[in-house]
Amino acid sequence: MLNQEEIKNKIIRKIKVCLALRGKIVIEGCTSSEELAYLAGLVSNGNIKLVGEVGFNAGFSSYIFLDTNPDIKVVSFDLVKYSYVKSAKKMIDKKFPGRHILIYGDSKQTLPKFAEENPDIHFDLVFIDGGHDYKTAKSDIINLRRLSTKDTIVIIDDLTPWLNWGKGPTKAWSEAIQEGLIVQEKLYKDGRPVSSIEPPGKRSWALGHYTF
Repeated sequence: MLNQEEIKNKIIRKIKVCLALRGKIVIEGCTSSEELAYLAGLVSNGNIKLVGEVGFNAGFSSYIFLDTNPDIKVVSFDLVKYSYVKSAKKMIDKKFPGRHILIYGDSKQTLPKFAEENPDIHFDLVFIDGGHDYKTAKSDIINLRRLSTKDTIVIIDDLTPWLNWGKGPTKAWSEAIQEGLIVQEKLYKDGRPVSSIEPPGKRSWALGHYTF
């Protein structure tokens, strides 16, 4: 399994170079090498076969999921806001044919629609890294429950309320815990386990499970 430096130097750089050669420059930030290494560790478990993620962007996390475990399939939901998203999708399909699905559109609509049309699909792991406004983050948490079981691992990114783009996800996740929708089990900041999320820090995420 790749370590943080290998992920940074091989995976992240490779994707950015491939997109740059197609005239596509990644505009929004990508998942950190520390978090990608953490995700790789989770999916190396043979029990995880189907991953659902909100927020595909340039495909960094999808690439890690698919590259780490050859038995995994990934379903991604993304607005496809930037032109490089489609280029990244083509790159993923070439590298991992038949193992990735990208659902275009607003996750507030596409997640419920997908759940309605696929009642028998349940993800083994969900990675929430989509819209950073409170409304979208809360909607994603709620809607992904229909596509999960009590054993589904739930990961949410960007729990950094001291940064503008972390306020919405943090509020949504905290409310989900208070409402009994989520049981939080672990917290991480910049790759290290912590007991609470406090500044400073660039990247924080949590692991939990849905209640049923």
